[in-house]
Amino acid sequence: MERASRPARPLTGRLAFGVAAAGLSVLVALASYALLTYALARPLGVDVQAYYHAAERLAHGQTLYAPGAANASDLYRYAPWFAAAWIPFTAFPIEPVAAAWVGLMAVAAAISTAPLLRLGPTGWAAFAFFLPLQLQGAAFGNVQPMLVLMLLWGVNRGSGPLWVALGASLKLTPIVLVLVYAGRGEWRRMWITIGLTAVLVAPMLLFDLAGYNTESGPNQDSLAGVSPFVFLPVAAACLVATWLLARTRYAWAAGGLAMIMSLPRLLSYEVGFALVGLADVLRRPGRVAKQ
Repeated sequence: MERASRPARPLTGRLAFGVAAAGLSVLVALASYALLTYALARPLGVDVQAYYHAAERLAHGQTLYAPGAANASDLYRYAPWFAAAWIPFTAFPIEPVAAAWVGLMAVAAAISTAPLLRLGPTGWAAFAFFLPLQLQGAAFGNVQPMLVLMLLWGVNRGSGPLWVALGASLKLTPIVLVLVYAGRGEWRRMWITIGLTAVLVAPMLLFDLAGYNTESGPNQDSLAGVSPFVFLPVAAACLVATWLLARTRYAWAAGGLAMIMSLPRLLSYEVGFALVGLADVLRRPGRVAKQ
């Protein structure tokens, strides 16, 4: 007997769905561009000052983690290796260094979001949302666009533990991606990642951490700043989901969400962590083979 065909969705229903999807895409795109406009209204590369000045202090044997209010030009929160990598740039005036760094971050923002354009209307909507957020981070001169690109490109490679460890040494929450390795039974990759992260972060203990700033600046509160009774269970649920979904095409997307929801302070452009697994969800069917 011939199987009955599934009835087509009424034209009015499809039209309504299309209008609603288009309207939502426009709204999220406008919101993203508004955030980008805000970033461009400020001096380009404001975060470059923190990296540049940290490198100067490190080169001259001064306090790496200098006391200061959030968003101050001497505010530095990353592992020492990143400041050391900036030391050669201090041989040049900060203005051309900032311009070059912002340009590099803009390129990283474009490369990290360009794959979405190959994924149809849903990918186009995601591109319209995430590109401005990535460019916002680039406009500030923050390392975020490069960090996202590094994770997006590297987590599935044999060198994945190195890229996750580098990310975790800059912004701690990428360490949650080891739950994907654990959920797949890739214990060696998990422990290598944890070990490399420890090696990169441990030198912080050689410095005076009395001035290390843990406060959130204006408009930087995540759920942790709203209520720990909300933040902790939500973050824990995302971590558990990352482990449970490790063998599916949702693995890195769950990890991206877990990174976002585990941040103690959240800036709008850090939503870009979702890009790490978004293309997998939109593109690849089936289960992820164990590497």
